[in-house]
Amino acid sequence: MNLLDFRIVPSFIGAAVLLVSLSACRTTPPATVESKKMPAADMSGKIQLLQRQIQEKDRLIEERDRRIEELESQLDALKLIEQDRENQRKPVRPPQTLAPSQ
Repeated sequence: MNLLDFRIVPSFIGAAVLLVSLSACRTTPPATVESKKMPAADMSGKIQLLQRQIQEKDRLIEERDRRIEELESQLDALKLIEQDRENQRKPVRPPQTLAPSQ
């Protein structure tokens, strides 16, 4: 890989992190609202269903957040690796001494 590839890699990784985080943020279609009066038993069932849906959404959000943290950590590690490689490529040269002009 040349130096240009090492400059492009973080861009691709950043794009991947953004893609994953945005794909997890999809919106769901709005629920239909019923205007009819429901018996208490039906309301109780509906409430339980909605509570389960909320719990599932919360679980998905937590899972997405963990994945984002993991990807950010991997991105930071790759940045460090890239920086180390760049430092290894640039040899430290001792200062050159100049002969006095006569």
